[in-house]
Amino acid sequence: MAKLDIECLEDLRDIGRVLVVGVGGGGDTLGALILYYRLRALGVRVLLGNVVWERFTLDPFPGPVPLEQLVSAEVLGRSVALVNGSSYVDRYGYRFKPQIVRASEILGEKAVFFDISKGEVGLVEAFDVVGEKLGVGAIVGVDVGGDILALGYEDDLWSPLSDSISLGALYKTRVPSVVAVLAPGADGELSQQTVLARVSEIARMGGLVGVYGLTRKEYKYIRKHLEMFVSEASKIPFEAFEGHVGEKSIRLGSRTAQVNMISTTLYILDVDVTYNNSIIAKIVSGTKNIDEARKAMNRNCIYTELDLEEDLYKLRSKGGTLTGRSLLDIRSDSRRRLLLSGCTPLLSR
Repeated sequence: MAKLDIECLEDLRDIGRVLVVGVGGGGDTLGALILYYRLRALGVRVLLGNVVWERFTLDPFPGPVPLEQLVSAEVLGRSVALVNGSSYVDRYGYRFKPQIVRASEILGEKAVFFDISKGEVGLVEAFDVVGEKLGVGAIVGVDVGGDILALGYEDDLWSPLSDSISLGALYKTRVPSVVAVLAPGADGELSQQTVLARVSEIARMGGLVGVYGLTRKEYKYIRKHLEMFVSEASKIPFEAFEGHVGEKSIRLGSRTAQVNMISTTLYILDVDVTYNNSIIAKIVSGTKNIDEARKAMNRNCIYTELDLEEDLYKLRSKGGTLTGRSLLDIRSDSRRRLLLSGCTPLLSR
C-alpha cells in the first residue's frame, strides 16, 4: 500500500506516468477520458485504462469480460493487457469492442484493459503490474456517479461489486493512488445529495484533495466522439455543460438521475480515508474471483450487478421482454428472496 500524497492535480506532473482508470465498469471509460484530457493539458504523462464490465446493451452475457476472451491485445499479466483500436472481445462467438478499445481508437494510442473477474486479488496484481511494466507512478481511479462511496445498505444501490473491488485494489496496490468521483448521482443510484454528503464526510476527515469541473476544452475534445460510447451516466456531464437541468430517466426508465451543474464536477479523494470508511470494500477484501466477491455481498443481503445480469440473462433466454417495469420487478423479487435466504443485513451488525 502506498498513499499518493498530492495537494492538487498539477502535482502529478512530478510523478512520471499516471494511469487514469475507470473503475465502475465500461461506461466509466468516458468519465476517465475527461480527466485524461485535463491531465494531458497540464503536461502530465497520462495513460487511459478501464475495468471492463460492459452493460447488457453491449454485452449480453453476465459478468465482467475475462482477459481470456480478449483478442488482438498485448497481455501484461493474468488480469491486465494493452489494447489498441483493432482489439475486440469474443464471448462465445459474440464479438464487440469494449469502451476502452473505442477510446484507444479515438486517441490513436494503446490503453489498458483490466479484468476484474479474478476478484480483488487479481485487480491488485494488475495495478502492480502496470506500475512495474509500464512505469506507472500513480493511479487515479474514476467512478462516475459516486457509488464507490456507498455503504452497502442503500435501497437505491444497484452495482456495488465493481466499485468495491476497485476501491480495495486502489487501496492495496503498491502504486500510489487516489479516488476520483465524477458527476454525483449521474448513474441514478445513490442520489446526488447522498454522494455529496459522503464527500463532505471524507472532507471532514481530511480526505478531500480537490474539486474540479468540466471545461470547454475537455467538452470540445470529447463531444464529437460521444456517440461512440455506450453510456447514459457518463454522458450526463456533457448534457449539464450544455445547460440541461432536471431529472433524466435512464436504464429503461428504472432509475432517475439529477442533471445540473453539479453533474460537471469532479472530486479527488484520499484513497486511505475513502477505503477506511467503506464497509463493502472490506466485505470483498481478499476475494480471488468475481463469484466469491458476489457471494460475500450476498451473505450481507446485498444484491449485486452480477445477480441482476444473471437474472436478466434467464429472462431473455426464456423469450421475455425487458422493460423498465420488468427490470424493477426482477430486482425487487430477487432482493426479497435474498433477504429470506438467511443472509445478515449490514444494519443488523
